[in-house]
Order: sequence, then structure tokens, then C-alpha cells
Amino acid sequence: MLKMIISGDAMIPGKLFEGAVKKHLKNYVGDYVVGDFETNWGNLQERRLKVEQQGPEIEVVPDVVKNNADAEILTGLFVPVSSKLIDALPNLKVVGLARAGKENINLDYATKRGVLAFNIMGRNAEAVSDFTIGLMLAESRNIAKAHLSIKNGGWQKEFANVNFIPQLKGKKIGIAGFGYIGELVAQKLTGWDCEILVYDAFRSKEEIEELGFTYVDKKTLFEESDFLSINLRLVEATKKWVDQTHLDMMKDTAILVNTGRSGLLDMNYLYTVLKEKRIGGAALDVFDQEPIDPNSPFIGLDNVTLTTHIAGTTTEALTGSPYILMEEIERFFDGKKTRFILNPEVLEQDEFKVWLKGVKHD
Repeated sequence: MLKMIISGDAMIPGKLFEGAVKKHLKNYVGDYVVGDFETNWGNLQERRLKVEQQGPEIEVVPDVVKNNADAEILTGLFVPVSSKLIDALPNLKVVGLARAGKENINLDYATKRGVLAFNIMGRNAEAVSDFTIGLMLAESRNIAKAHLSIKNGGWQKEFANVNFIPQLKGKKIGIAGFGYIGELVAQKLTGWDCEILVYDAFRSKEEIEELGFTYVDKKTLFEESDFLSINLRLVEATKKWVDQTHLDMMKDTAILVNTGRSGLLDMNYLYTVLKEKRIGGAALDVFDQEPIDPNSPFIGLDNVTLTTHIAGTTTEALTGSPYILMEEIERFFDGKKTRFILNPEVLEQDEFKVWLKGVKHD
């Protein structure tokens, strides 16, 4: 039987992983220890953003890891899996992250050390897709701004978009990135009688059109969308994917929604086009600095809706994530088909094969 470390945090405490371990890994995990590497919500947001921007090597090794060097499995959410952490666990063979992102794991080093890494995709897709549509409505219909007006003692009825307040029906909704989230946004908007324009570098025109949506190139996406939702992952190839050239293509009434990562956009130029009213508005859930700088120029704009990086935060998205992860690891140990292995090349390493054979015959 194997030993597991659970390193939770303020978003998903380690104790919420325990039920998932007991349900799915009781035949493989004989001992587990639980700890939380960061229990303060504010500190966690700051630390996770820095790791996403700079990688896990900037972080320290959590105490729960230092004190359990004999563990073979490590699981968590934002636990920073650096080379230092991996070296601190000489018996480590499996790492599981209850999230879609992989920024908090040094994947190259894990592969070199023969550590198989899991993540989970789509854990918060329902939550983010709901929120994306909510932001479209909030910005276009001035919901948050009217609320703020009343809270401040006012009764404002005219806003920056007074001359072009849209309904969703009949509008062209652009979706950049047609993964779990983007596809759900499209499906949910079909009931609004919208035309869905899809750009995705990894899915075919035939596949998109078979689902009833319109496949477009990047230029058309920016030129024709009335609402444009950014649902891409932030990797080297997508940094500043929304740049000056593409922002200049947008309609002067178009609304841009970003629930992905701020690094996908040229934020300085986005501010410029919003300030000069060259697009209709924007709704942003992610920023270069979080919490947002109190002096951020975006705060002073009247054609933007800002939220506190909460698109993926629902009760179901958080509490269900450990179960998705542990079930995936169970399927792997059971010899069944898996979906979320990040470095399958480890499976071909002789040392790992020997270890796995021993696990399956414990």
C-alpha cells in the first residue's frame, strides 16, 4: 500500500480531499497525511499568481512535504511542485493536481525524475461558462454599474453605452478557444438565438460546424463579434494573443470578456481603446496584479465591469475537484483508460514500470 501527501490550501483545504481518497484509492493508499501549505485566502491569491507568472521554483517546500519524505503520491490544488519539492520526496512517483492549470508543477523535472503527473480538465467549466455569460449581461446591460449607483445613493439610468444597449438575441458571439469552457458557453447561448463564431487552433471546421456553430479565422472573429469571450489557456504561444492589431479590428460597439488570464491580452492597449471608446466595453475577471492595484487605470473607466477572479469559484467546482482527480488516479491504477496524464512518456521508463507492477500486485 502507498503513502500519500495531501497538500491543500485556502481554496480547497486538505480535509476536503480525504473523502475522495477514501472513496477511490482505498485499495491503493494505506496511509496519508494532510496539510495546507497556505491557509490565508489573500496570501494564496498572491502566491498562486506569482507562481503562474514565474513558475513553482520561486516557492518554498511545504512543511507537510519535508516531514513525510517517504511518500510516493502527492496531491493538492495549488501546491508548488518545484524541483526542490520533488527532490525532497525521493520515493515520489505520482503527482495529482485538482485543477486544469499546470503552471504550479515543474513538468520537465518531474518527467526527468520519473514522476507521473495528473491534472483535471473541465473541473470549473460549468462555473466559468455561467460567469462568462453573466459578464456579457452585466457589462452590456449595466447591471453592476446600476447596483453601484444605488449603493452610492444614486439612481443612474444612462451609462457609457446609452446609444447602443444591446440584447443578446441575434448578436454574433465570438468564442476564442473551444475547450471545455468555450464549448459550454456556446451551448448555453444557443437558447438566446445568437450566432456563435468559433476560433480554435486545435479543432476542425467540420467538428465545429457539426455542433451547429460557425468556424472562423482570427481576423473574422475580431471583426464580426458583437461579444467576444476569451477562453484560451495562457501558454507561450498565446501571450498577448489579443494585441493592438486585433483590438483595432473590433466594432466600436463590441464587448470583450476575459475570464482566462490577463496575459492573453495587451492590457495597456486594451485600456487605451476603452478610454477612447473605440470598443463598446469590456468585462474582466483577471488582472496582471491581484488584488488589482488600487491605482489601476481600469478602475476609472465607465465602460468596464471588473470582478475579483471568481469566475471558477462555485461550491460544486471546488468540492468536486478532488473526486475527479482521485477517480482518475484510481482508473490509472486499475489499468483503465485515463484522460488527464500530463507526461505519458514516464510510462515508458523502466523504473516506473517496475514500481507500477509492484503497486498493482500489493
